[in-house]
Amino acid sequence: MFKRSFLKVGAFLMIVIPEPGFAQPSLEAEAQGLLSAFVAYTDLRMSSVQQSLEILASASETRSLKWEKMKPLLSGYQKSSGGLIVWFVRSDGTYYTVDRGLMDVKLSDRSYFPALMSGRKIMGALVVSKSTGQRSAVIAVPMIKGRKVTGAIGASLFLDKLSEQVGSALALPADATYFSLAPDARTTLHKTTDRHFLDPRELGSESLRKAANEMLSNSAGETTYEFDKVMKKAIYRTSPLTQWKFAIAFTDALQK
Repeated sequence: MFKRSFLKVGAFLMIVIPEPGFAQPSLEAEAQGLLSAFVAYTDLRMSSVQQSLEILASASETRSLKWEKMKPLLSGYQKSSGGLIVWFVRSDGTYYTVDRGLMDVKLSDRSYFPALMSGRKIMGALVVSKSTGQRSAVIAVPMIKGRKVTGAIGASLFLDKLSEQVGSALALPADATYFSLAPDARTTLHKTTDRHFLDPRELGSESLRKAANEMLSNSAGETTYEFDKVMKKAIYRTSPLTQWKFAIAFTDALQK
């Protein structure tokens, strides 16, 4: 499923990103195409993970709630997908990961846990993984028997790895960048991965603070800001899947 999804993304990128030798669109038109590709690539990756977890959660091995029975199934998916860790959590918060088995900590203190145990799917909750220490986006689906949630199958998707994949696919010019912001303003994806989880409003640029607030308040648009003594213009839009704000930013030629 994951490989088929990436083939779809590849086909989409061929449409929105011009090939060498063809007439080049204006900078802003090209940025719009790159933005569409950025959103599509990320959303398709995350929705593919969710769909795979739903399949895993419905398997008889998983519904047994016995770790040794479900581990080979979850391990196979983790190996085939890459860039994530797969886990099973019980309703009391105890959980197992493919790599480490039963953990000595619980997930019951995670902010998304009550919603997950009430039967809601989780898409893109931001965490520092307890098992790997990596900055991750949680995708999880509950397991329901009758009307009772018995546990959940989840994946922690490594944001550094996803950002690297996005950067490779987009192949941006040197003076352009990409980033996305969660509704709480934390950076979820960025060309410079060490900025993940930072709030751009706290980086010392008043114009960047205003631009970030503008992005968080609107579903789509364009804005300008100065950072590292360079004026940037950003176009942005909101993903209906994650509610993240996706942006492509490039040097503002009119204000160089």
